[in-house]
Amino acid sequence: MVERAHGKGEVTGSIPVGGSILILYNHPHEASSFIFLVTTLMRKGNLFEIFDRFLAYGKAMRDYRPQTLKNYKGAFELFTREARVYDLQDLNKQVVERWFFNGRAKRKWSPVTFRHNHKLLNVFFKWLVKENLADENYLDGLEKPRMQRRLPRALSAENASFILEASFHLDYRYKFERFRNRAIIAIMLFAGLRKGEVVNLKLNDVSMEERTIFIDQGKGGKDRLIPINTKLHGYLEEYLKDRRRISKDQIYLFLSMGKNKPLGITGINRLIKRLKKATRINFSAHSLRHSFATLMLEGGCDIYTLSKIMGHSKITTTTIYLSCSRKQMDKSIEMHALN
Repeated sequence: MVERAHGKGEVTGSIPVGGSILILYNHPHEASSFIFLVTTLMRKGNLFEIFDRFLAYGKAMRDYRPQTLKNYKGAFELFTREARVYDLQDLNKQVVERWFFNGRAKRKWSPVTFRHNHKLLNVFFKWLVKENLADENYLDGLEKPRMQRRLPRALSAENASFILEASFHLDYRYKFERFRNRAIIAIMLFAGLRKGEVVNLKLNDVSMEERTIFIDQGKGGKDRLIPINTKLHGYLEEYLKDRRRISKDQIYLFLSMGKNKPLGITGINRLIKRLKKATRINFSAHSLRHSFATLMLEGGCDIYTLSKIMGHSKITTTTIYLSCSRKQMDKSIEMHALN
């Protein structure tokens, strides 16, 4: 609470502003000086409480998904812990720039890590300016390192098939795990789903009759519809049959074995780890998505259709897979007019 404690100017009313009260004066010079005092006091406060307000705003007004909120929180906590900034009044451009510089120089951040943290904190600092909690965005003018152009790591058709088969033949305690795990690997290899999209799939998102998978609010808040090919349809059908056999009644498609709960990201990571050890092939869940894109192009899929299936906002994101496909390049090089 802020009270007027100077002069004898006439007060005509008051307006609550955050945790303070803005006093309305008849004389403009008194009003402006008091507004400066209120603003100064408002800009002192626990940075974590202010950040919680930012997260609440993002969830309510920007419709941020849980993973997006988690990413913002992770970047914020890393910054405050390493820069040792806990109060709003201690936050300034020099502190922010020094932290980013140390990230590159001392902690050996890659350009991807630098840009990831920059992107997340930039949104928060913009919000501080909008809420009149900062005079400037502390990241304005900060130079970003140039991105290294790396090609996505994709599996050959032979290795992809080997991993798919291994997912069915691992040593399992329950028959249900065998069908479930093969269906999980298949849905990433044959439909290009991200692992976050896999664990969020619900039963009614998969139409076996229409042979489609509906991705509800995928990355970037985009819906998309993916066709199910014949092979994936067979794997999903066998999994759903075994799911009904043990009377699982969860709304989510992929479930844990022990409890009637949806399978989480940790469950997929554990499966990938087992498969890497069994097959001796170094891959990740995301490289299965890269492999889907490359194998689709090698099979003759056009780049526009592939971009829609993968949920890319820009077709230029999809064109990088043209560089990954050796068969596609070999085929194209033969088209040279002098060949």
